Amino acid sequence: MSEKQLLAPNVLSELVDLGQRQKLRSLLNDQHSADLAECFEELSPTYRISCFRLLDLDNASSLLAELEPDRQKELIRELNDLNVVALIGAMSPDDAVDLLSGMPSEKAKDIINQMSDAEVKEDLTQLMTFKEDSAGGIMSSDYLALHARMTVAEALVYLREKYEDIEEEIYDVYVVNDEEILVGVVSLKDLLTASPEVLVNSIMDEDVVFVDAELDQEQAAEVVSRYDLLTLPVVDKQKKLLGIITADDVIDVLKEEHAEDIFQSSGINTGSDNQDILTWGVRRAFGARLPWLFITLIIETGSASVITYYDAIIQQTVLAASFMPLLSGVTGSVATQSTCIVIASSASRGQITVRTILRNIWHELRVGAMLGLFCGLSTYFISHFLHRSSHELGVLVGMSLFLTMSVGVLMGTMMPFIFQKVGVNPAHASGPFITSILDVCTMSIYLTIVHFFLTHTAGIKL
Repeated sequence: MSEKQLLAPNVLSELVDLGQRQKLRSLLNDQHSADLAECFEELSPTYRISCFRLLDLDNASSLLAELEPDRQKELIRELNDLNVVALIGAMSPDDAVDLLSGMPSEKAKDIINQMSDAEVKEDLTQLMTFKEDSAGGIMSSDYLALHARMTVAEALVYLREKYEDIEEEIYDVYVVNDEEILVGVVSLKDLLTASPEVLVNSIMDEDVVFVDAELDQEQAAEVVSRYDLLTLPVVDKQKKLLGIITADDVIDVLKEEHAEDIFQSSGINTGSDNQDILTWGVRRAFGARLPWLFITLIIETGSASVITYYDAIIQQTVLAASFMPLLSGVTGSVATQSTCIVIASSASRGQITVRTILRNIWHELRVGAMLGLFCGLSTYFISHFLHRSSHELGVLVGMSLFLTMSVGVLMGTMMPFIFQKVGVNPAHASGPFITSILDVCTMSIYLTIVHFFLTHTAGIKL
């Protein structure tokens, strides 16, 4: 199978300028929506809307689901309400809800009310009631469910009628009782190979994994990953089946959470919006980046205070002061490593427990001691030979680095646990916050040791 060549934005622009509508229509409708979305990002707004109007309804709805929120809003503004209603009606329910959630609530309700399909209207209304970052917020109402007392023959007839209306590729069929409560799951393979007169409840698997609609989307994604599921049923408090989470939903969640962790580890507060920050307005970007930077500024004032307090010591031994950036950089790095290891471990195992944190502390302290010993000895040789400084200064700097790295590892391991306990995303612990705190600790430890040796050890020359 040959690889399809991606469209170049300039090709579309030229065809629009030449008025080659028929050729352009054929070309656009032959593209995969994901490839077309990438191409649309490079087009100017005028060309973008011209091309979008030439897409068939199904292709247009698929493309709209792939675009960034800002691009979606831009296209929606250019379309009349009837076109918008038709587009959203053709989208899968979870994608439609994502789009509607970005609109003013009154506008979203108005669009839903204009839909002629009562079932679609009911599904979207229900999905809009869930939080955006919950299992209910990412689930789809496109699923297949059989009644437990159906025969296999009845089930197959029912599935033939329903499957063509389902947007998703579904291989697991869920089983409910008369009250619509989830009682089991059966695969299409089992249905196709079972005797026609057998009841569905006799071939279903009663040990079905499910999640509550209010569960956080990241935890729901972890359940799918842990049990290697293609779909995950979502239920309400009474265990009534509401919808399913599919593999593509999980991929979107993992991408979103990964982007969020990257931003938060850098001290950037994006809220629930993880789209390209370069597309944000200057004021919004300023507001997202300022809070943690301001906190860092306040904490780093502590470093300045420590240095000011030991000003006389620094003037007395400038060579000792030259090692301050080295200690600060290495200590911050080892703490960040420990924090990232703990966060990555908790992501794969779930919540950070006291038992887990104690095990991690013991493990990281031993690793930190070895790293501190190695780096301390290396710093001793750097100080003694490259700077031709005294033997005492090399010992002092090496010992200080060993202590500060041990403290750094301890703080880097504990901070995610502390952040989780106070309700803050642990990813923040690997950002400017912990680095600035460690700067204060490192300067305090190092300059205190230098001060002690200068004032209490006779004959030392640094």
